[in-house]
Amino acid sequence: MKHLIAPLAFVLGVAACGSTANDTTTTTPTLPTTSSTLASEPTTTVDTFDVAITATGPAGLIEAISAGYRYAGGTGPLPSATPGFAEHLAGATTRSGDVEAEFGLAVAELSDGWVGVGVWQDDLVLATSPDGEAWNLVGGRLTSLGLAPYYGDEPHRLFIIGSDARSKEDPVKLRADSLHLVNVAPDGSSASIVGLPRDTYVETSYGGKTKFTNVMSGRGPEVVVATGTLLTGLEFDGYIVTGFSGFTKLVNNFGGFEIDIPFDMAEPKSKAYFSAGRQMIDGFQALAFARNRTLKGGDFTRSFHHGVIMQWGLASVIGKGPLNIPTDLKLLNEYTFTNLPIEKRLLVLAALFELDPFEIPNIVVDGTPGMAGKASVVFLNDSAFDVFADLADGRLDETGE
Repeated sequence: MKHLIAPLAFVLGVAACGSTANDTTTTTPTLPTTSSTLASEPTTTVDTFDVAITATGPAGLIEAISAGYRYAGGTGPLPSATPGFAEHLAGATTRSGDVEAEFGLAVAELSDGWVGVGVWQDDLVLATSPDGEAWNLVGGRLTSLGLAPYYGDEPHRLFIIGSDARSKEDPVKLRADSLHLVNVAPDGSSASIVGLPRDTYVETSYGGKTKFTNVMSGRGPEVVVATGTLLTGLEFDGYIVTGFSGFTKLVNNFGGFEIDIPFDMAEPKSKAYFSAGRQMIDGFQALAFARNRTLKGGDFTRSFHHGVIMQWGLASVIGKGPLNIPTDLKLLNEYTFTNLPIEKRLLVLAALFELDPFEIPNIVVDGTPGMAGKASVVFLNDSAFDVFADLADGRLDETGE
């Protein structure tokens, strides 16, 4: 196995629905800090407040955020928001007293629309727009309103695929060399990373049996997802795919990230030369660490290391703060391929900010090496199917078993 997935987050981590990488080159606007004043008028039964964001910003975004707060405070009409988030806002427990708020705003244009993030203290507001003017609120964490985090109505389930594609090769038409299931709870309370051995012997969605790694070759990631559903019994929201070049550029343009290498490595095929311990790595080094399969446990250990990369990559993403979310999504737009809608990408990445990346279970399902004809394959054990059943509610138990 020669590749890994972009750190989830980085995944999370994420390109345009039905688009290809590198199809837009835009510059994220530099936005001023915006201010807002929230005035409260207590009543005998419930406190109410109003909000007026007075500073300038991207067209319509400030007004959309302001409308969301007014609606939650009982002083405004239904804002432009997804039905689920509007219902969530209606459950706010409002505060009293005048509050001076300083909102930070950030936006980015992706190939299928704009994403916007507003941050004030512990509040996080998420919005999307097809044109950067008509904004729709989709989720967030509004602690000041007494609300729990909201990142959708259902668990998010993604198929993360590392392609065997080298430079100038089409990542979505070659072998799926790394396969992971990423699950994220809609309130950001839990997530999991579940690796599948690439040589898993599967019944394909197009008929016949083969190694899972072969399914994408010449067919595309949609067939990988369909085959994954047959194997696991789980439905997926979509996929994220990247190849060697895309992954390396993704990490480099992010600025690299810190990782804890578990043991010394000196493996010439993958060019994985590392001393054990915490260190900064760039894209070339991240790819080398991911490709190394000359390990105790072989490909099972290599797949586990892909999850380690995701955890440390996510830690770096979170460390830069939520105002960097639009920039992160822009990088994913440029260096990965996905069929996930823009709203889904934004919600998944933001939900991961609720978590400690190193508390996210990272496992590889168990299997037994064997032969199918002349091919060396992996037959999944019963425990693997127990994991799939456990994931039906979007959550993996604490043991990952």
